[in-house]
Amino acid sequence: MNKLLIFVLLFAALAPAAEPVPALPQVYIDTTWNPPTGGATWHSHTSADFTNALISSLPGDTIILDAGSVYSGNFTLPVKANSSKQWIYIESSALSKLPSPGNRTDPKYISSMPRIVTPNTSAAISLAPGSNHWRLVGLEITSASTQGCVPSNKPPINCFSYFTIGWQSVIGQTLPDSITIDRCYVHGSSTQDIREGVQANGTNFAVIDSYISDIHQSVSDSQAILAYLTPGPLKIVDNYLSASTEDVMLGGAGDYNNPYVPSDVEIRGNHFFKPLAWDALGITLPPFNQWVEKDNLEFKSARRVLVTGNTLENTWVSGQLGYSVVLTVQTSQSGNLAVVDDITVESNILKNVLSGFNTQEVDPYCSAASGYPNCTNPGEEKRWKIDNNLVIFANPSGNGGGRNWGIALSPNQTDMVFQHNTLIAYPGTRCGASIYFESNQSWSWPPPQSYTHNVWILDNALCAQPTGDWGQLGTSALNYYMGDPAPLAPRFYGNAMYVPSSQGVATWPLHNYASTVPFTYVVPSMGDYQLLTPYWTDTTDGQLAGINWSSLQAATKYMPPQPGTLPPSGAILPSPAARP
Repeated sequence: MNKLLIFVLLFAALAPAAEPVPALPQVYIDTTWNPPTGGATWHSHTSADFTNALISSLPGDTIILDAGSVYSGNFTLPVKANSSKQWIYIESSALSKLPSPGNRTDPKYISSMPRIVTPNTSAAISLAPGSNHWRLVGLEITSASTQGCVPSNKPPINCFSYFTIGWQSVIGQTLPDSITIDRCYVHGSSTQDIREGVQANGTNFAVIDSYISDIHQSVSDSQAILAYLTPGPLKIVDNYLSASTEDVMLGGAGDYNNPYVPSDVEIRGNHFFKPLAWDALGITLPPFNQWVEKDNLEFKSARRVLVTGNTLENTWVSGQLGYSVVLTVQTSQSGNLAVVDDITVESNILKNVLSGFNTQEVDPYCSAASGYPNCTNPGEEKRWKIDNNLVIFANPSGNGGGRNWGIALSPNQTDMVFQHNTLIAYPGTRCGASIYFESNQSWSWPPPQSYTHNVWILDNALCAQPTGDWGQLGTSALNYYMGDPAPLAPRFYGNAMYVPSSQGVATWPLHNYASTVPFTYVVPSMGDYQLLTPYWTDTTDGQLAGINWSSLQAATKYMPPQPGTLPPSGAILPSPAARP
């Protein structure tokens, strides 16, 4: 072996790993408003008329339903020969009274919408395998099912439907393509259960400017939007999304031979929301409450996803521990190809959430012993960037033993950047952990290996010092928590850490700041939690540690925070501090 090759190999071995850069979606769906022209217009006044129009219409046609009328049944969007890829629009007759294209609808527009109702457990609108180029505009879609009800049960069990829009997804069938749900109101009710609002199994599937609420079904997992049998692309933009377990979930079904990973996904400008009334008893484990609650956003199989400009609101201890965003690969449920790779989560507000982000590097349930004998691949999670997010914690007291953790990093978490995030404790409380490193159950302290691999924690404003299993703090602990690869210092840099007075200030790598002096923020009463003091700019980019409020505002333009909607300032940060 020549000397030059020896030098190259030695340099490669000693050089630090590069900061991971997740791939963004390779394609974005164009949902520009472009109604058909030149085709026929089908005025459908009854359910029979609607069925006939669905069967007889041609690509380039428009189907108009009467605002205020009820269309009861199970309607199917059929396959049409469509070599020119023309759309069929199904619209409300009062479309001009609805928000204009690009603006979100809500229930106050219900009188301007036709009402499509399933009378049973089947979908109100089914997609035939291979159906394509359908756009639903300004429709109310709901259920009046009379099946499955047990009103005498405590708590009562509602009548239910499986979903309102979707198809009986079967591996091997041609996927629906180019389906857009636009300015629609999709919902259940306090007395009517719907397990899934929109089952987005298809290619070029978009849900935009819509309002999906009251999606729940007893103790079953329920999602406002679920996608698992799809290679993408998917677009979920500017919606209100409210479901009992996951407001949006990618993966989580499809069996071991699922050939797809949901990929090239844009999730932008949505309001994820769980009504606090669902947590009326504080702990909503059955049988104490009617529905089990979980998280706002969950990926069990996903690749090349951009999550930006969203507000994710309200989580608590129930079916899970109250994390808002759950990034946990599940090959056991999603298929042996499942990964959670190339994920960008930037410029979002997580508000009144018990904890922020949860991770799981591989699927621990991928085995026959766990009930999944066909699962042969535990999966992976790599190349994430979690950047410029504001996490405002809920009150941890009385929350079933809940804890305020910013992000929990699973053993062997690999290739992740956590940068320019701000974590805010609930007034009068201290957050449990800003960054928490979880160990393998067989490890003791010191561990036999680094907890994580190529993890970068940069430029954050943290409500507590990072720690992990065994409760260790400081540089010496980080060398075990995130020591791989050496050197550590470039990967833990620019962070400002508030230290409760009951806890000592640990020693951290240079270019980081930790103090018991409470932090202050610019205008907390208006939601502006950009750091005021300490004015910490010893960061990787010379910008203030924590969020950039201007960038966050620009990204969340669909739903800017309003005065009085965020926790009041003063309780946790009683006095300003001088700049260091």
